[in-house]
Amino acid sequence: MTAISVAAIAALELLGMHAQSPEQFGRLIWWAHIPVFFLIASIVGFVRLYFNAGRLWLGYAVCSLRLLDLIINFFSVPNVNYREITGLRHVTTLGGETISLVQGVENPWVRVSELSSLLFLMFVLDASVSLWRRGHPGERRRAMIVGGSMIFFILVAAGTSALIEAGVMQSPYLISFSFLAIVVAMSYELSLDVVRAAQLARKLQTSEAALRESEQHMGLAASAAELAMWMWDITRDELWTTDKGRALFGFAQSEKISFDRFLNVVHLEDRDAVRQAVAEAVHGAGEYESEYRVVLPGGQARWIAGRGRVEFNGGKPVRMRGVSLDITWRKQAELEAARQRDELAHLSRVALLGELSGSLAHELNQPLGAIVTNAGAALRFLARDAMSREKLREILEDIVAEGRRAGEVIRGIKGMAEKKDSFRQLVSLNDVIIGVIRLTRSDALVHDCTIVSELHPMLPKVEANVVQLQQVFLNLILNAFEASQDVPKAQRQIIIRTERVGDATVLASVSDFGPGLPAEAPERVFDQFYSTKKEGMGIGLCIAESIASAHGGALFTQNAKGGGAQFFFQLPAVNEVDL
Repeated sequence: MTAISVAAIAALELLGMHAQSPEQFGRLIWWAHIPVFFLIASIVGFVRLYFNAGRLWLGYAVCSLRLLDLIINFFSVPNVNYREITGLRHVTTLGGETISLVQGVENPWVRVSELSSLLFLMFVLDASVSLWRRGHPGERRRAMIVGGSMIFFILVAAGTSALIEAGVMQSPYLISFSFLAIVVAMSYELSLDVVRAAQLARKLQTSEAALRESEQHMGLAASAAELAMWMWDITRDELWTTDKGRALFGFAQSEKISFDRFLNVVHLEDRDAVRQAVAEAVHGAGEYESEYRVVLPGGQARWIAGRGRVEFNGGKPVRMRGVSLDITWRKQAELEAARQRDELAHLSRVALLGELSGSLAHELNQPLGAIVTNAGAALRFLARDAMSREKLREILEDIVAEGRRAGEVIRGIKGMAEKKDSFRQLVSLNDVIIGVIRLTRSDALVHDCTIVSELHPMLPKVEANVVQLQQVFLNLILNAFEASQDVPKAQRQIIIRTERVGDATVLASVSDFGPGLPAEAPERVFDQFYSTKKEGMGIGLCIAESIASAHGGALFTQNAKGGGAQFFFQLPAVNEVDL
């Protein structure tokens, strides 16, 4: 909220510097009070929650006065800062740009805003002093970096605004720079907390003796890093956690917590996975690690990362110690990244369909032509009254078969063009390749290329999304066609092989005899927006590699000894006997 508010204020300040009339300038200041209110309220909330300090009544007073200022501004003309804007003065900066400076009569109601700024400064100062007095080095650093920068830049922003409104200073409103510095200080400290949290999580994997010796130091560090520490007495089924942990899971301060009570707040879809992870740790593994969702009393869902270690006494588990960390922000970022990746993959598939338009038309023309031919023959036989039941059945069966074949082609096109969630099933990599070769048959004729398939007859199946596998092989085959266009016709050959690597892996390769990959850095072909083609977008191989990775496999390449490039697509095999 703070960052968005600063951005909005900066935009309004920029528009104000280029205002062409007093009315326009006054209206921009009128609008600026809205993001200023949210900016002040969000910083008050941040200081209270992050510092765990600051007098509540003072924070409420700041927000209430700022809200009152906003309400007065709504009923003020032109705004709460000026009773009247008499004119604009245009000056030229050192960079040669002309900006507008305001000239007007100050509105007495602006004192409400100034009083709010004064209380705001007092609130931040009070919270920073309280944090400093606790004496912990990390909290003192936080008080100095975050609190100190807030105090300094609040003074700068409020002082310059007051001087401009009083007519003492001739300058445009530029409070966004001051609050941008505050955002930088806040983000810097929060980034350090994330680093410290990761370091503490790794420390939990050390030996039991080292863990006991560092408990006190780790507790202090966990408090600074916003980690929730907990301990589960397995024998008595009693779970202890810090105040941060109770807040994280929505437990009351005096509430007695058992393992079942903890499971009750875990999201229903994640409950079995958490129970299994704890059971594995307690019954031998010793190490507990899980990521799951919890549902707070208000219905809000929150992602939690839990790490822990079981302590044994004579082989019997007696207690488990660990930490929990709120990772909601990371999960949201992962979901957004996955959504954008799926969107890009969909656009790439649509582009591939455009390139394959000739092949797709050919694939549809064959069954449709056969249907028309069979139907015409049946009509001729009927006209001569020379149609037997067996002949009619044979013709109808041919029509049905060709109709199904056309339907499969249409469903394949529809599947690649649709945007929908990935559905995985057991598939034969050979069947996928045969289908893609059929789709690219006309393109092979256009490029005068021969496709040679050397498919392993006993290839195990893989668990994958068929449309995504088709997308990978379409990219590789179409790239091979383009790489072969400048070589002699006798060498325009694309070789597709499949083989099994042991019982756990299948490997497919697509080879051509073109100019090959860049010698200096062949792996760059998988970089986003890097392309060796004149009109290439550089996203096809990047998406193909991400598909391989999402399936637990890999996509890699090398230059062939006899010339050309080889791309290898490796996937984990599924043992159908174990299913």
